Amino acid sequence: MKQFQGSNRIALAGASSLLMTLCAADASAATKHHRLVWDSDGRTSAVIGFSPDGTSNNPYVSYGYTTNESNWSSAGVDASYTFDGSINSNFVRLDNLSADSEIFFRVCDQDGCGERFWFKTAPNDNSPFVVIAGGDTRTGHTNRRQGNQLLAKIRPLAVLHGGDFTDANSASQMRAFLDDWELTYSNDTIDGLSYKRIYPLIPTHGNHEDDNYSTLCQVFGADFNADGHCNPSDTYGAVQISPLLRVYTLNSQFKNSGWSSYASAMNNWLQSDLATYGGSAQWRFAQYHKPMFPHYTGKSDNVILHSWWAQNFYDYAMNLVVESDTHMTKLTQSLAPSGNGFTTASNGGTVYVGEGSWGAPARSANDPKSWTIDLASIQQFKVIQVSPSEVTVRTAQFNTSANTLSRTERAADPLALPANVNWWSANQVGEAMTLTRNGSNRTVISSSSSGGSSSGSSGGSVGNNPIAMAVTDDVFVTANQTGTNYDGSNEGLLADGYDSTYGEMMTLLKFDLDEVASCSNFSNLTLEVSVTNYSNSSYGVFLANGNWQEESATWSNVGGSGVRGTQLATFTPSSTGLHQISLSGGAIESWLSGNNTGLVIASLGGGDGVDMHSKETGVAPVLYVDGDCGASSSSSSSGSSSGSGSSSGSGSTQQFVQAASDDVFVGSGRSGSNFDGNSDGLLADGSDRYYGELYTLIKFDLSGVENCSNFSQATLELNITDRSGNTYGIYHAATNWQEGSATWNSVGGSAVLGNQLATFVPSAKGTRQIDLLSSGIVETWLAGTNTGLAIAPINGSNGVDMTSKETGQGPLLRLEATCSN
Repeated sequence: MKQFQGSNRIALAGASSLLMTLCAADASAATKHHRLVWDSDGRTSAVIGFSPDGTSNNPYVSYGYTTNESNWSSAGVDASYTFDGSINSNFVRLDNLSADSEIFFRVCDQDGCGERFWFKTAPNDNSPFVVIAGGDTRTGHTNRRQGNQLLAKIRPLAVLHGGDFTDANSASQMRAFLDDWELTYSNDTIDGLSYKRIYPLIPTHGNHEDDNYSTLCQVFGADFNADGHCNPSDTYGAVQISPLLRVYTLNSQFKNSGWSSYASAMNNWLQSDLATYGGSAQWRFAQYHKPMFPHYTGKSDNVILHSWWAQNFYDYAMNLVVESDTHMTKLTQSLAPSGNGFTTASNGGTVYVGEGSWGAPARSANDPKSWTIDLASIQQFKVIQVSPSEVTVRTAQFNTSANTLSRTERAADPLALPANVNWWSANQVGEAMTLTRNGSNRTVISSSSSGGSSSGSSGGSVGNNPIAMAVTDDVFVTANQTGTNYDGSNEGLLADGYDSTYGEMMTLLKFDLDEVASCSNFSNLTLEVSVTNYSNSSYGVFLANGNWQEESATWSNVGGSGVRGTQLATFTPSSTGLHQISLSGGAIESWLSGNNTGLVIASLGGGDGVDMHSKETGVAPVLYVDGDCGASSSSSSSGSSSGSGSSSGSGSTQQFVQAASDDVFVGSGRSGSNFDGNSDGLLADGSDRYYGELYTLIKFDLSGVENCSNFSQATLELNITDRSGNTYGIYHAATNWQEGSATWNSVGGSAVLGNQLATFVPSAKGTRQIDLLSSGIVETWLAGTNTGLAIAPINGSNGVDMTSKETGQGPLLRLEATCSN
């Protein structure tokens, strides 16, 4: 192992007096964005990273075990890297530190020494501690900052970050992330001096880092394999936090094409390390980005990750796994691998939690498994108390209600948690899930976990197999801007009793009734909205009195407050995330027998406004209902490729919803550029001034469909965010491709357009379904190579925009077929 300190310690004549002179002169080093990383042993080692803030020559770190800087040592820079061409970072590795110690430090250069920081090394005994685990800080900066501020209040020993630090992995966005990360510092006064406590980060590679597999070492200085080089091998490794805990960080993105050799090396290392060192700690945690089985229907199962890791996790007693990417929360039972999936192992297995949403917009938590304890669409991270006999997992929601732990309180109780944290209460276990170990060191969920019901709903509960109606029109109207239309506003959907700019505001919603047109005996009508800015005021849901269209609706032409008809519900959106609101009956029948006028959300008093996602900005509103639709009904909440689709037995008709596994657009004007994960979503156009001709490429995971035939439904579902009056074609993609590398050149330009399967005109925003059944495309894929679909213009240059799986509801393929077991 590379020993850094021996080579980087500064040896200068009169070094002690030099340090005293520089640090006492109140000059400040020209550095910023200080960060701390653990990548080997939290008891004895840490990496301090920082960037120049102006001219900073020959920077170094001055550090010691007390605030008396005359006794401090100094360590020089071990490595310097540049990220995305412009973020320059220096990294100083401190080795041979004393365990369970406070380490005080300052970064110094030619101008003096900068701010005072301190951190704590991990204990070398079985002393307990708190860690935080979460991921997906890439967008939603207000929520990200609230999460960072909550971290500073909790004062954990360390932080596990599950990846997707930013959206575009660009220098500008990474600077913003590092700016916001400074909110995680805790402010202390120690011996009369101002210090900031900085928390060790254990970083993970996410799919939004895929354009640069060296992000973790270039930005955070991670060198998991201790070879002194910065490369993709620094995306996985183990950190021994103490004799209590060993944390394994893995790279789920090695499943992508072209990374098989790295995947093999990682998986061989994992099995070897678990066998050799796994028993060196009482508890074993793992973190990686992509979940094996996401709990959102818009995400495909990652069965390859299950095949890589699930058995080793079980065999070597991995106790807790933290997954990210899906932007929601979930808790599972203790699990054991079974075939291509899991089975509950109440006598001991592995518990999986997640899935991201440390800022990134929460997605619908709509795909529970048979072994899921509970799930919810909220902004959150996990707060985990680790002790010799048990681990306790809580889910902290982001707001400003929590008290702040002091340095003294943390020192007195290493397991202390602040009062008034907005804890999520999960079904069956309540706010705290307590884990113990069996005789084989596998995880058992303790019966002492408190019972409770899931928070985040407002009196609503979606049934086992409801019909889901997608929103077709959503807009808000305002009393102060009576003639202005706000369709597609980047603020989403707003409602308020009085706003200083907009005045009174109401949200209008209208839903697609095609799924229920032939149904009757409706019950359990439930409105689901995604709240992005919560309110403690009461709101009503009303039938809309008059007809309206989203692209023209204004306060004046809907009749102002007169648009509110019969009140169907009252709710208080007191937390961010998904809220389900139970509505009184009669609305569906009223719409089907007359005009579909939709719903109104309006304040019942007060000026504390609520913000919600629209279909353009995130998780769109959905209306659920149970109904008698006869044998021909096909619920839009059918199971996903995990095998949870409707089935009546062996050889019977089954329904599936296959999420896009790959989606990307390519442009002739940027023929060598890859646009995977682009914030524009998915684009198609005959001629765009910037991109040129544009095609969208989509591929679906067909796992679980291999044993099916006699397809009776094959429907492509897209979410349109910018409509077009032009005609577009759906084509069989003629060449194979991968989203992480596809460009106009690599797919052959227009040569990628194979047989035309269908045409459509995306003339309205919202969900659009295109029938592909007669094309036989699914059978073609199953019989040969699954090259996916291409969407391309047939005429005109009026482009269409759609959400990708990264920007919202990704493309779906709805199937119905006769399937064997």
